[in-house]
Amino acid sequence: MLRAVQNTSASPLAALAVKSAANRRFTAAHAMASYSSGAALDWLGRFTNYEQQGVPQAAGTNSDSGFDLGRMHRLLGDLGDPHHDWPVAAHVAGTKGKGSTVALLSSILLAAGYKAGAYTRHVARLTSSCSSIDAACSPHIQSFNERIAVGGSPISAAALDALVAAHGDTVEAAHSREAGALSHFEIVTALAFKHFQEQQVDAAVIEVGLGGARDATNVLPSASLAAAVITAVGQDHAAALGGSVQAIAAAKAGIMQAGRPVVVARQPEPAAEAVLLQRAEELGCPVIEALKEVQFHSAAADESSSSGAAGPAMLQQRLRMVVTGQTAAAFEASVEQIEQEVRIRLLGAHQLDNAAAAVAAAACLRRHGMRGIDMAAVAAGLAAAQLPGRFQLCQFSEDAEEAAEAAARAAQGASSSGCEVGPWVVLDGAHTPESAAALAHTLRELLPTAPVALVMAMAEDKQHREFCQAIRTVQPSVAVFTSVPIAGGAARAASPGQLAGAWQAAAILGGGRARGGVRTRELIQASVTAAVERARMELRSQRGQRGVVVVCGSLHAVGAALAQLPLEAC
Repeated sequence: MLRAVQNTSASPLAALAVKSAANRRFTAAHAMASYSSGAALDWLGRFTNYEQQGVPQAAGTNSDSGFDLGRMHRLLGDLGDPHHDWPVAAHVAGTKGKGSTVALLSSILLAAGYKAGAYTRHVARLTSSCSSIDAACSPHIQSFNERIAVGGSPISAAALDALVAAHGDTVEAAHSREAGALSHFEIVTALAFKHFQEQQVDAAVIEVGLGGARDATNVLPSASLAAAVITAVGQDHAAALGGSVQAIAAAKAGIMQAGRPVVVARQPEPAAEAVLLQRAEELGCPVIEALKEVQFHSAAADESSSSGAAGPAMLQQRLRMVVTGQTAAAFEASVEQIEQEVRIRLLGAHQLDNAAAAVAAAACLRRHGMRGIDMAAVAAGLAAAQLPGRFQLCQFSEDAEEAAEAAARAAQGASSSGCEVGPWVVLDGAHTPESAAALAHTLRELLPTAPVALVMAMAEDKQHREFCQAIRTVQPSVAVFTSVPIAGGAARAASPGQLAGAWQAAAILGGGRARGGVRTRELIQASVTAAVERARMELRSQRGQRGVVVVCGSLHAVGAALAQLPLEAC
């Protein structure tokens, strides 16, 4: 599905270098200029931020130790219960794939012509084939405003300041009534819901922050809930969600509501799937198993996509989508199967699981009354959605210019010898063993022989050794360990030494370097910027094939790279 790349002169990525050099340069200052909201952010910073401090043990479980949803209901009541005014809502929980699923579903809604509100974890962008959309929640990539989007745009600085100015007194009164227990996330969620009401959205796509059962978003009225979507469940935030994968699945299942449709994405853990299906049966929820009803198959490359002139199309998965069951019936009641040619810009086989969940959820929204969602909108939405920080391919500005010049000379039959182009940069917020494995697989599918330099920065409470075991399979020539603030603070940041120790432990458990394998040079740097520069220097010193620097381990690391380095998105 992904085209293999062997060298710069013959690769489809070379076409990207030419196009990228002609585009306006991406800079953090440009991306964030319209979205700095100092007054609002200063005010929000006064409230307890568990993302920065760490979530209390069992806080996400449906138990006496769990977060109190009562205070969220009371706060929303103070604000006029804004979430009751949305005609339609989709609620998305899971360990991995939530952000991608929300991005894809939001993109489908926009392609269908609806004014969609999105509250989710990641910035989502559409290409020029649709209106633009940006959406993100906790953690955002660069700007807080990414957390809340309506109709294709993140909330502006002025709108955020106005939102806080209009409702800040109400929030502060509620905060006092609750003896200071209202958290940063609860307040942001309530304000986002109020913003969606004031903007009169047609639908809201809401991503859970933590777990589901006791998450601040788990207040949606049953009447408007078109679908509860559960993406892949695995071991993350285990202490806050009960420890076992079954307990984590039970927390995620907490977003299900009696009689309302449930979309279940592919579940890598059979024990988690069993918990989800059992809970759905107990509540009498119609279950749509996305993997069974929406399948993707490789489509033969057409002439344009194999010529190297298609540019960004080379970074799409070109597929044949086959839709059956309840999902097909929602789109065309008289047929048992629908086939559609689609393109998906989100790379990797794991993204097809998320796309299947998004399509199944879109069918639920259509069944709920959003008849404008048809197969054409589905195809357009899938093709348009992008997700920064999920296998985001970039390059340094100076390298883009050199690559463009080399590609131009090669196209004219001239030699490109003597032109050493710096490495690609892949930004991926993978921070679990499962997402590390998906990153490794996608990287070696797209760039099978490119030399790799890893830059790793992680939160302290992640599975460091298991993550290292999964990512080691790319056989990097260098691994640079560093540290990054988590939500602006150092309390949850893992030290470079911790990560280096985990890497060495993973090497021992994995039997050391494979015979004939690449020897990995291990380095430590004080910051993400310094780590990327060192990784880049290490790869350039090797000469030969163009390498790739992979920044991974945390979306905070991705955000730091985007904010501090002169990178261009390809």
